[in-house]
Amino acid sequence: MKRFFIAIVCLCALAAGPQAQAQRLKEAHPNEISTSFGVSLLGMSVRAVTALGNKLGDLAGLWDESGDDKVRVHIGGTGGIATLGYSYTINKTWQFGASVGFDRLSVEVSDNTGAFRPLTANLISIMHTAQVNWFRTKNDVFGMYSKFGAGVWIANYGLMVDTADEKRGTKTFYPIGQISAVCLEVGRQFSGFLELGVGMQGSIVTGIRARF
Repeated sequence: MKRFFIAIVCLCALAAGPQAQAQRLKEAHPNEISTSFGVSLLGMSVRAVTALGNKLGDLAGLWDESGDDKVRVHIGGTGGIATLGYSYTINKTWQFGASVGFDRLSVEVSDNTGAFRPLTANLISIMHTAQVNWFRTKNDVFGMYSKFGAGVWIANYGLMVDTADEKRGTKTFYPIGQISAVCLEVGRQFSGFLELGVGMQGSIVTGIRARF
């Protein structure tokens, strides 16, 4: 009986060991810094439709190669949102922090006479964030969570009606947000993550984070 009791205690210690280690990791490294890059499904769709329209014009022979009506529309920029974030772990479930995202958008129209850009914009998003950690393995290597954010969107833009008339300015839009319902993380003090959601940080977000 005594040996059986000792064996049960040893098994419990082995099972509790990784969890205690994971808890010590969170207590020792409550701060997190992350960097990520997200793509928007809407932005990808707009770029794809624009490219398809240009291609269909070629295939249908709509453009007169010798004339001035060979119009092209190009949507450029970074193609996604780069984000830098910080969060603090309150407990094993909740984290709160803030993030700053950057994106650049440009629209170029060209024909046989030349090209000009009617729109260029630098887009900056500033958000408060909350993260709910709802699953974590005992060794703290793999986790699943949901993330939410709310804040403002600052657009520094340039509008060009023609080559001689350009207007520049800054406009703030609020509120904006991000809802990432399904998020996966692999790693402990240094980890990589994938977030799926909708909002100003992107629909598909990948990145890395460090705890300290």
